[in-house]
Amino acid sequence: MKTNHGCEYAAVWFLTKLAQILPGRVVDWMAFVLGRLAYAMLASRRRIARENLQRAFKNEKSPGEIEDIIKKVFLHAARTSVEFARQPVYTPKRIRSMYTCEGMEYLEAVRDYGKGAILISGHLGNWELLAGLIAAMNYPLDLLVGHQHNEKVNDLLISFRRSLGVGIIPVGVAARGVIKSLRSNRMVAIVSDQHAASGGVVAEFFSRPASTPKGPAAFAVKVDCPILGGVSVRLGYNRHHAVIKPPIYPPQTGDTEKDILIMTQAYTSLIEECIRHYPEQWLWTHRRWKID
Repeated sequence: MKTNHGCEYAAVWFLTKLAQILPGRVVDWMAFVLGRLAYAMLASRRRIARENLQRAFKNEKSPGEIEDIIKKVFLHAARTSVEFARQPVYTPKRIRSMYTCEGMEYLEAVRDYGKGAILISGHLGNWELLAGLIAAMNYPLDLLVGHQHNEKVNDLLISFRRSLGVGIIPVGVAARGVIKSLRSNRMVAIVSDQHAASGGVVAEFFSRPASTPKGPAAFAVKVDCPILGGVSVRLGYNRHHAVIKPPIYPPQTGDTEKDILIMTQAYTSLIEECIRHYPEQWLWTHRRWKID
């Protein structure tokens, strides 16, 4: 292991272990402090968030409202990071007690359909814990996850996710792993709200063209399974609300690429709808519109 990788792992291990040992209220307060510091120090991210919000909401929000949203974005991101670090201390019963829910009947509907489902979410609220909630409700689910350059950090983060009772599909074996999971009538959760550098399709997002990953829809069309939109929004300390949207079934027009575009646009519109309701909980700090 490279020396800098060893130091990075030691730092991540120590901070996450501290988050697990300290009382939850104390750690949540520390997240507020970290969020304030991040807002103050990360000028380039503030600028990106401001530009994105101005593009998305145009004249709907004043400069003061936009700045207030940006401050809250950093706070929510810090709280989500801390909650992620604390996942190993959560039991299924505890996770269920943290949530109110709507649309859970759609999980049952797609299970009865029998072909699995793609669960699409965005970087909104606590997207990681949503997977834990679904697993805690006894719906088999796998997460499609990227790979960290630092192997030991990667293994640590994977262990946090597995602690929620979910399966893991590494991006490197995505095609084989996702199809196998769907054909076993499992759900595959994918966060799909960022710019697709290559191989994407153009979808309208906040009335602007955005390169969007086509993978989720391509899997759905190939296996003939539905796509579910789902988000987890934060209501307060250890309080969340899960929303599952009605399933989107492959349109079966006879044109595969057209079907993929239709489904991609449909789930992108669902994500936009949720962001409009909770703009302060979405990560506006990345460049979403690179082809605009």
